Amino acid sequence: MGGKIEQSDTVLVRRYRRLHQYTGEIVLSLTEDGVIQECNERVSFYFPNPITGKKIESLFEGIDFPISSLCETEVVQTVFARATPSSGKKYNFLLLFIPITDVPHNREIMVIGKDMTDIESCKEEVESLKERIDELEHERRVIDIGKDKTSALTNALRKLERTKGELEKTNQTLMKELELAATLQKSLVPHRPPEDSYLRFAFHYEPMQFVGGDYYDVMNLGEGKTGIIIADVSGHGVSSAFIAAMLKISFLNYGNRFSSPAKVLSKLNAEYCDVIQTGDYVTIFYAVIDPPNNTLTYCGAGHPRPLFLHRKTKSIELLSSEGFFIGMFDQAEYTDKVVEMHRGDRLMVFTDGVIEAYSDDRGEQFGDKRLLECFKEYRDEPIDCMIAALIERVKVFMKKSIFYDDLAIVAVEYKRR
Repeated sequence: MGGKIEQSDTVLVRRYRRLHQYTGEIVLSLTEDGVIQECNERVSFYFPNPITGKKIESLFEGIDFPISSLCETEVVQTVFARATPSSGKKYNFLLLFIPITDVPHNREIMVIGKDMTDIESCKEEVESLKERIDELEHERRVIDIGKDKTSALTNALRKLERTKGELEKTNQTLMKELELAATLQKSLVPHRPPEDSYLRFAFHYEPMQFVGGDYYDVMNLGEGKTGIIIADVSGHGVSSAFIAAMLKISFLNYGNRFSSPAKVLSKLNAEYCDVIQTGDYVTIFYAVIDPPNNTLTYCGAGHPRPLFLHRKTKSIELLSSEGFFIGMFDQAEYTDKVVEMHRGDRLMVFTDGVIEAYSDDRGEQFGDKRLLECFKEYRDEPIDCMIAALIERVKVFMKKSIFYDDLAIVAVEYKRR
């Protein structure tokens, strides 16, 4: 089936075996040149002919960056792409490119593709139905309208009324569930920045839908230390919100027990590899700020690299961390990294909804470059004003485009020297 993943005990294939077993999304393995080496069975639903040995750009339109650049920078990249297999049907995909550089003597890229076609088809169907009703109503107004057209209009209107009634019942049930999930989610994140002698905070959160899968928190760890976590559950809606709720409970448990962020993420990963059996996964960035020792210790799990402002030198550092997603690979390893903190230094962490905010007019994402420029421009403003300016910049960029992902930002400034 187009390069089915073989059963072996290599580190890379164990990752794919889990994906192959649980996810409903397509999974590809690429060389650093973009050549497809392996894929899971889900791929055969879209591409009935073998695709191994082909370059991914020959199958998907919209990949506008060199694949080899991912291995050089170890940055996770997401793009909207289109595919037209031999069947002629067009599919829309959200492709997530994940560089895997810890395989000895081999640099590869994993691609996870989510089918977005149904969402677009639903929009088109609704528009088509509206247009048809408008046409039939116009015909009814014509004096010499024929009997057949009158019957067609009547039947269409009856069908529309029945569908409307069914939708209203479904919506009522769904709204009750969403209200419950939204109430749950609001209880997960801090309502206002906490008071702290050493740190100043700013938050912003916007779910793409009624509820979302982003989560962040700030926890007092004792001895003057503060834990800061931000996470992004794959997918959206009620299921992602409940996984985020589970994450909060686990974080409170492990954060108080272990001082090492890497240890906390290792525990979370071991737990979620057993708990999450739906193909979902979580990206996380977790940091522990220790003002008495002027340090920030951090660890990431597949999360976008945060920005760190060194106030003394006015330089901005991307905090790199190579840990794998939480809940996907039970043998993933996580490592702590440390940076010194001085008065005026700032940390800004965010979910990928910020950099992946899409402009239909421009046909491109907001991206890392615009984010960095905005961070530089407002680095001397109060931290809450900096976040507000960034959100405004993103929305001006998008204009009337809609969010395709949840958006969360946490910023912290060190007040003590």
